[in-house]
Amino acid sequence: MSDDQDGDGTRLSLRERKKLLTRQALIGAAEEMFAERGFDKVTVAEIADAANVAAKTVFVYFPTKEDLVFHGEDEVLGTLVERIRNRPAGHTPLDAVADMLGEAMTTSPDGAVTELDRLHRTVGDSAGLQARMRLMWEHFELAVAAELAEETGEPPYAPRPRIAAAQLVTIYRTMASPEVAAYIGAHPENRRRKAFSDWLGVARKMTGEGIADYAKRAG
Repeated sequence: MSDDQDGDGTRLSLRERKKLLTRQALIGAAEEMFAERGFDKVTVAEIADAANVAAKTVFVYFPTKEDLVFHGEDEVLGTLVERIRNRPAGHTPLDAVADMLGEAMTTSPDGAVTELDRLHRTVGDSAGLQARMRLMWEHFELAVAAELAEETGEPPYAPRPRIAAAQLVTIYRTMASPEVAAYIGAHPENRRRKAFSDWLGVARKMTGEGIADYAKRAG
């Protein structure tokens, strides 16, 4: 998909393209400043100035400063739920999550390491960002639990879908941890896929001891 198209391939209007470019400029400026100086030492006014917009314009695109860090949250969550919902026959939610993570690393091992490193350097010791990250994982758990409950016919807050969701998101959360990023980054480039797979394999096996066959789709 090109930058001037939306998710279904429809060409964007000039106004929509300008909005997209402004959003991308704000994200780029924020990420560069956060990585260089730390989240708490960068002001919204500085980000706006770097993107050549007024400070109030930032909040049109991002309701809070923290949202500039977690700008891809909705897209990632949507993909996660979609992969669980559309998994093939014979596959479990655990299979879907593990396959999704494995494909992400296979597609771009260096990109995945770089992105994880950027995120964790940005979050750092910022209490506000750490709280925001915990809230993000909570949103993921609730959304996955709702999807599993709908599929299995259980209430959203019944024990099984909620506990299964927590474990599935824990895998995702673990693979996005600083420890995994450091472990992968410590390996030569040609060994990074293997290093990631090692971590993912352990996470999948240990989680699978509890929910391996939960909601397995009939063949």
